[in-house]
Amino acid sequence: MSLSRRMLTTVIGSVAAIALTIGLVPAAHAEDAVGAAQKDLTQLQIEAAEVQRNLEASKQAQVNSQRQYDLTTEDLADQRTLVEAMRTQVGRVAVAAHQQAAGLGTAKLLFTSDSEDSFLADIAVMQSITSITDEQMIRLAAEQSRLTELETTQAAALQKVTDEVAQQTELAAEYDKKVASAQQVVNRLTEAQKAALADAQNAAILAASAALFSSGDSGVSRSGLDLPTGSGQGVWPATGPITSPFGYRTNPIGGYSELHDGTDVGAACGTPVVASWTGVVTSARFESGWGNRIVVDSGIYKAAYNHLQSMSVVAGQTVTAGQVIGAVGTTGYSTGCHLHFSTWVNGQITDPMSIF
Repeated sequence: MSLSRRMLTTVIGSVAAIALTIGLVPAAHAEDAVGAAQKDLTQLQIEAAEVQRNLEASKQAQVNSQRQYDLTTEDLADQRTLVEAMRTQVGRVAVAAHQQAAGLGTAKLLFTSDSEDSFLADIAVMQSITSITDEQMIRLAAEQSRLTELETTQAAALQKVTDEVAQQTELAAEYDKKVASAQQVVNRLTEAQKAALADAQNAAILAASAALFSSGDSGVSRSGLDLPTGSGQGVWPATGPITSPFGYRTNPIGGYSELHDGTDVGAACGTPVVASWTGVVTSARFESGWGNRIVVDSGIYKAAYNHLQSMSVVAGQTVTAGQVIGAVGTTGYSTGCHLHFSTWVNGQITDPMSIF
């Protein structure tokens, strides 16, 4: 487990606070910028959604308007056909009336009528037909005029809603671009925030490491001990595979890059943990985050053994390389049995694998 997650203890928290105060202001600024950019993005998304809803409503209105216009156009075409037919009929009646006025029609009626009463009846019928035809023509003409006016009105309405659809389509496209641009800003700022946060955590890690290296040194005597003088002299602390090496990695929770300040050895709980070098135990206690932790000072080297299930030594005790000092566990901030092994060389946090 990384030190950045275990730095929630009171001691390390204060060190981290100092680091944040003196060098991590950009992280706070990045967080503020991300918040503001996300707010802008959310507002644009809300507006874009409203524009899209209006566009869909206008498209439906366009469909309805087109349907009404088409129906009116069809009715008007039918009405024009009726008017033309009626005009033909009126023309025939007009010819007959003209012939009657010239005496031709009357003479024909006289010769074809059986009696005077029949003749008068035929005249009345012709006059009635002429009157009815005129009334029908007037009604048809009025209906044609109404349909023509309706067609004009609906054509204007259709054009209006078509223009609205075009405008809203253009507006929706503009909002799509704005939303995409705002999303890119959020993404860039988020990456900047992650980088700033990683810098903050790494600075705090280094500060905490320096504090840990210097802690417990006062009053500790290493005289007479066979201390290591260089690499290749240590003992690996536990048997098991490397589950997470030292170095930068992606935080499994935050998704940002962080410094993993030690090497995780995957081993079953209870597996013996031995001292890597001869030295003096400067700390052997439970600490929130690290759980049960033993720190051994070996001169140029210092080692911390974390998340132990049990501890077999006490502060101030001298240990030799290879001596059992505890057992693998999962205490503190840990998701499973493992040993988090951290090392310092001359006060600098160092990859344990580079020493052995």
